[in-house]
Amino acid sequence: MPVPNDAPSLPPGTTLSRVTGAYAPSLGLSQLLVRARSNYDWPAGTGAAASQQLIIDLEALVAARVIALNPTNAHQIVVDVSSWAGNNANSHAQIVGASPAQQATMQGAIIDLVTATRTSFGINALWALPGISLVIASKIFRFCSPQIGAAVDRHASYFFNSLPIVGHGHSTNFLRQWVNRHHTRSRLAVYSGHGFSLNRDEYLDSYLPLLGCIATALNAAGAQYHCAATGLMQNWNAADVEMAAYYWWASNGAR
Repeated sequence: MPVPNDAPSLPPGTTLSRVTGAYAPSLGLSQLLVRARSNYDWPAGTGAAASQQLIIDLEALVAARVIALNPTNAHQIVVDVSSWAGNNANSHAQIVGASPAQQATMQGAIIDLVTATRTSFGINALWALPGISLVIASKIFRFCSPQIGAAVDRHASYFFNSLPIVGHGHSTNFLRQWVNRHHTRSRLAVYSGHGFSLNRDEYLDSYLPLLGCIATALNAAGAQYHCAATGLMQNWNAADVEMAAYYWWASNGAR
């Protein structure tokens, strides 16, 4: 049986349309994203305000370390993002124990991540380090460049693989794989060179532009979300679209 790359979990009317080269979210999709981003609470039970405040605090901490970037600060960025992301214990331990040479590589990779024309080089360099998959590399990019970066993982990939573009198939085509031979759950295929290359290109060439386009459309429509941490209404970045999609799928979608 093939690995399921998409799933019929989204509510009816949750679609995108292509309009003059851009993407327009349906009313159903816009409302779903606004509700999910406003209520974002992950890990579940943390509380929306506390959960969203953790992200705000980590964004500020990473920004300060990027300004004063050196191997030590680069390593701490990767450690903190890995911890926040819930990276598995073995992989996180490899990151914590990174050698001086690996920490220097992290510094160079982060410099690439915050240089618009070199994002792919930064993703490649991070993926080659022990403990860092495409998932964690994308989350490092999300915090180093929060205006344009966004994470991808099994929940977000399922959401956008399943989100229809009216008359044009689905929004993304991330490759997925079975977690184990019992086929209990599929996830983003990132653990081989082949899977990484295919999904890295999908991430850079399709996913990030798509999320940026959705954010622009929501802002143009005045569809702000309510930040539970600050109490303010906020405009969207690509990372906010990812957070909303992630939270909705983690709470409602197929696993």
